[in-house]
Amino acid sequence: MIEITTLSELTIDGKLALHRASSSKDLFDYSGDELKTWFHGQRAAADAIMVGANTVRVDDPSLTVRYAPGRNPLRVIPSSDGRLPLTSVLLNDGLPTLVAVAGRATAATVAALEALPAVEVIRCGDDTVDLPTLLDRLEARGVASLIVEGGGTLLSSLFAQGLVSKIVIKHIAVISGDPDAPTFLTPTPWPGFEPSLSRWRMIEWFAKGGIGISVYVRQGPP
Repeated sequence: MIEITTLSELTIDGKLALHRASSSKDLFDYSGDELKTWFHGQRAAADAIMVGANTVRVDDPSLTVRYAPGRNPLRVIPSSDGRLPLTSVLLNDGLPTLVAVAGRATAATVAALEALPAVEVIRCGDDTVDLPTLLDRLEARGVASLIVEGGGTLLSSLFAQGLVSKIVIKHIAVISGDPDAPTFLTPTPWPGFEPSLSRWRMIEWFAKGGIGISVYVRQGPP
């Protein structure tokens, strides 16, 4: 089974970004060299890294290892309709990227993605990407560890299906103050939701470059 670690930056008031429409990259600007080296070392240690389609649209991330030595993980993007900006950095830098689409993605959309350098498209699910099936496909390729840096929608789907093994949070010492800024999970219950605060326990707390980092693992049923 793939070990899935969510790796997120949160403001003091629990936001993934400073404002509703702003990029999460803005929070990365508060990282010093020590934190950047640690963060990219986490990427280098993983076999694959995943973000959702909206993160690609808003942040245009590269998802590569730049501030630490090591290999680049396989980029994995679940996008049910496959409608990603074809000019996105990670679709054009020639590094391996896997886009998972659902059955509703059109043949033309898939063909446009597959025409880009080092981009592979697979279908998993009918209307939406079936995450357990996607994970099975990744495991069959030899992926044993996956970091998820996605937004609240992708994180909520993973947590609702009990797929997350570890939570890592970088506590950025700023306050968003925007009630509409995205939160760690969606603000309303999603299908399969049930309160699970008691099922996670913190196993580590440390600081890098003045930023606190907490690590949690899943516990058994209370």
